[in-house]
Amino acid sequence: MSADATISQSPIKVEAIVIGLGPAGATAVRLLSEAGVQVAGFDRSSFPRSKTCGGGVSARSAPFLPKGWDLLPHEVTTGVSLSYLDYDPVEVEMDRPIAYQFHREEFDLFLVEKAKAAGAQVFTDRTMANLLWNGASFRLTTSRSEVFESPVLIGADGATSQVYRFLGNSGKEQSKRIRKKRSVQHGYPSSEKILKCERPSRRSDVLIDLGSVPGGYGWSFPKSGTGNNVGVVGFAKPLENPLGTLKVFIEKLLGNSLPSEDGQKSSTWLIPDYQESTVHGIIPGLFFIGDAGGMVDPFLGEGIYYAMLSAKKSVSEILMHRWNPGKASQSYAEWAVRDIFRDFSQARRLATIIYRFPGIYFRLVQKYPHILSMYAMILCGSHDYRSFSRTIGKNLFNLPFRKFFPRFQSNRLV
Repeated sequence: MSADATISQSPIKVEAIVIGLGPAGATAVRLLSEAGVQVAGFDRSSFPRSKTCGGGVSARSAPFLPKGWDLLPHEVTTGVSLSYLDYDPVEVEMDRPIAYQFHREEFDLFLVEKAKAAGAQVFTDRTMANLLWNGASFRLTTSRSEVFESPVLIGADGATSQVYRFLGNSGKEQSKRIRKKRSVQHGYPSSEKILKCERPSRRSDVLIDLGSVPGGYGWSFPKSGTGNNVGVVGFAKPLENPLGTLKVFIEKLLGNSLPSEDGQKSSTWLIPDYQESTVHGIIPGLFFIGDAGGMVDPFLGEGIYYAMLSAKKSVSEILMHRWNPGKASQSYAEWAVRDIFRDFSQARRLATIIYRFPGIYFRLVQKYPHILSMYAMILCGSHDYRSFSRTIGKNLFNLPFRKFFPRFQSNRLV
């Protein structure tokens, strides 16, 4: 059946429906199709499409990527440069990839094409006209009057997920509970822009700046062919004016070398707060993955790895409990709380301390650069936030109190 064919009002029954075809949704569709599950994936956009995102894919994401990903244009990150005000940056070289910097238009298109190649039905340029749960299955009506029905629904449509809103009006008791829960639409505003510049000095580094963004950090990620992706986010203190903060950060970053307007517009988006994601496991057969499920690291802001990880886990549970969607979604919800959000809790504690007291953290890294190496090793999958926190605590304890806590003036170490 052609993806663009007009479908009658009689519902087309499939084994799974996936809403949203970013890294989370496209990965879920591909894996389900490869396993022989009849799945239909939907997205409101046509691909390739513009996507606001830093575009960094950590090295630990590689096992989730389909074959051929390394042929896409990208920059390989092997080091980290940490800066604070006008102090010399602390640089760490890992001598191995810690992240891959893609253009999201190309990366997302690649994932969708791989899902199609696996045999999945992919429907793009469609919005949801209606979505209902009748107690046993989900019925989706698209903007083209297409109707699909399935016992399994995967919501992968981002932090401002429409799946929440539609299912909250289904009338069933479980659906009503969605409206009583706070969704992941409460998050952290972020802003970014592509600039034709060369920062930091080593092209293989990502720059993390702690001195220019109140309660958060600024970044500069190298991009193939177009300079750097520059952005800002606040985690300890959400940014009230992300576009204005980005402008200030760019001026501080580039100084007199600030380029003239190049036509690239600044963009904003919402990084979800995992603490607000309380809808997992409410409706049998319903899964929220990626940003829609609050799967974004509250310290680094990394989302693509967790998008694909949550997609992989949801598919594993669906296949394991193929004839019991309720058990599958409940098991997935327990995993999210036990394995993901537990580590996120530690990451959030780190963010609260480090982004509120960036000068102290920078001084610590100056003395113990291997802490910055552990930051990179999180991206490689060699450490989690608990081991990272233990190392910081150990080194902090060993520092002489008077030397480590100098007097501060105008947020600068003196």
